[in-house]
Amino acid sequence: MKSYTIKGTAKKPALKILNLENAAVKETDGLVFIEGYANTKNRADRYGDIPAVLQGKRDFVYELSQFKKNPVLLIDHVNRLDHLAGSVVEIYEDEKGLYFRALFSASRHPTVAHARSIYREGHAKGISIAGRFHYEDENNPNRLTLAEIFEISLVAVPADPDSLAAPGEGSLTPAAAREEQENSPARAGRTPKSRRRRNAAATSAVDPGSWTSITSSRVQLRGAGQA
Repeated sequence: MKSYTIKGTAKKPALKILNLENAAVKETDGLVFIEGYANTKNRADRYGDIPAVLQGKRDFVYELSQFKKNPVLLIDHVNRLDHLAGSVVEIYEDEKGLYFRALFSASRHPTVAHARSIYREGHAKGISIAGRFHYEDENNPNRLTLAEIFEISLVAVPADPDSLAAPGEGSLTPAAAREEQENSPARAGRTPKSRRRRNAAATSAVDPGSWTSITSSRVQLRGAGQA
């Protein structure tokens, strides 16, 4: 009986902190979107893994059925409402990798507003995927042949050199950045209790079995294995 390596479980997903490639942060009708590739195929990431289709077994790498039940965009994999940055409105796999497009929340909560601002300004470029990763090629143990995606998060430091986010249309000017900072609740002295509890906050990845499903008619899933 053949055996192979699996990293991560449903309760304790494995993490990949990556760069967001071909990405842009754009503003349309007052809505702020971030888009790009959360993972790229057929080249090694900084973990040494090479996501690639296992021919003869399946024609895709990324399994998205669990993720699409609740396609939220988190901050630093923290499963709390004050770290919910927005929603993924489009996600699919193509020849290049795993593409997604997410809508930032317009929340003025300091954590969410800060994340939105630093991505718009181009300071942050990282993205992280959480899930269960399968390495089924016995001849190449670094070949990632199946990635069950459970969650996607914004993070500060990426690990896939080909997944970088860049500021795009609608990037904040220095003046606009100062204005957003001046208008934030934290600036007005309304620092939430969650900030004072930051050191005690749980930072583990989300257990997808505990998620409450949300309805999002905008989520579009394309490609094999993503229905």
